[in-house]
Amino acid sequence: MEIHSISIPKLPDDVIIEILSRLPVQSILKFRCVCKSWLSSISSQKFVKTHLKNSKKDSDFRQHRIMLNCRGNFKQFSVRSLLYEPIIDTFDTNDVAHNPTKSVNWVVGSCDGLICVATNKKDLILWNPSTRIFKRLPDFGVEINQSGYFAYGLGFDKSSDDYKIVGFFNNSWFLFEVTVKVYSLKSDQWKTIKSFEGRWLMDDPATFVNGKLYWIANFELELKSIWDIVFLDLETEEYGILQVPDYVKDCLYSKLGASGECLYVLCNHLTSADLWIMHDCGIGKETWTKMVSVPYNDDFWMNSYKREFYVLKNGEVLLHSGSKFLIFDTKDGSFRYPEIRSSCDFMAASTYVESLVSPVGLR
Repeated sequence: MEIHSISIPKLPDDVIIEILSRLPVQSILKFRCVCKSWLSSISSQKFVKTHLKNSKKDSDFRQHRIMLNCRGNFKQFSVRSLLYEPIIDTFDTNDVAHNPTKSVNWVVGSCDGLICVATNKKDLILWNPSTRIFKRLPDFGVEINQSGYFAYGLGFDKSSDDYKIVGFFNNSWFLFEVTVKVYSLKSDQWKTIKSFEGRWLMDDPATFVNGKLYWIANFELELKSIWDIVFLDLETEEYGILQVPDYVKDCLYSKLGASGECLYVLCNHLTSADLWIMHDCGIGKETWTKMVSVPYNDDFWMNSYKREFYVLKNGEVLLHSGSKFLIFDTKDGSFRYPEIRSSCDFMAASTYVESLVSPVGLR
């Protein structure tokens, strides 16, 4: 009996790369071992950028994750599970957070799958939780004392193809002598740039949208606290103020957020919170539009909203309140409260997208 060998069709290389670029990071890391050509393709900057682009535009949020800061230790879970499942399990992620000295760790920036973690005020770590690769950054050369303040931001400068970290440092709440430093991943160095004019206190961390870092900046004037949105263009390293309507400034507590390429500001009042969206942020003529008012289920002090995380195309808004998450449907005014198991009394929450971007440096 004659046995004929079966010829297995081979997919074109470009089709293989297209398939790989849509897979989760953990699967891609395993596929590096298949052959040398796959390893070479997956390791290229072109593939890294294509995979990042696909992850960002995934409407099902399969590659989007939320990081919880549980008093210095980190736990995470997928955004998709939070949106579509009633009960969510969390997973420990302590590559950089585990520290025998019990130092405090918190996230001070997130961009393209990279997370900037601060330890004891001035020790910074650039970390990709998906690949578990991290880099300890060089000292920025500014002493921070107990009476001062600091604020950070992480973003991407498209013009130089470089990730940058910006730090505001002030060693006195009264003198307001602010030093501003910018770290470049390409050069692995810090440099000093001019400070923003005025006696402002920046909220931490910054929100990154379309090449700019945005902070809510507070200013004390005649015993009255006023605020504006201050931004820094990472390409030109020039500052600006993004004006908000006067009735937005009347809120008791405000927080910036981003969803897609849009900037949002969440303003908490005594009975509800207003969500405002900036159209054409950083592109053309910029205008604020009130998207929705979200009521509280209890009083302001118990249930004010810390920030919005995502605004979905179906009209739902993912919000963070206290130590829980909730989903508000703008169409019918209903709430959903997903249960997060194996969680903790977390101090803060951040979002990131799974990526292959390396914190070690760009090649």
